[in-house]
Amino acid sequence: MSLSSARAFLDKIMADDELRRQLVDDLLKSRMELIKKAGFEFTEEELDHAKSNMPPGALGHEGGWFCQVLLDERTKRGGYCGGGVWH
Repeated sequence: MSLSSARAFLDKIMADDELRRQLVDDLLKSRMELIKKAGFEFTEEELDHAKSNMPPGALGHEGGWFCQVLLDERTKRGGYCGGGVWH
């Protein structure tokens, strides 16, 4: 493991749309499996609707990150991670 490998990964997911989409898709599936295992069942759309009624920051850092995985937004360097791969 190295810092250069981490940087190469970040560069790769910003440049490679297919890889980023695959990673985010896998993350979305894993997230929904964890939610079901915890005893909850709902769709991504229902989660989005429930979140829309909450004030910004209400979920805290970890909860906000866990619920903010978006498949259709491009990852941005140095800011909000719309791709959901890191925060």
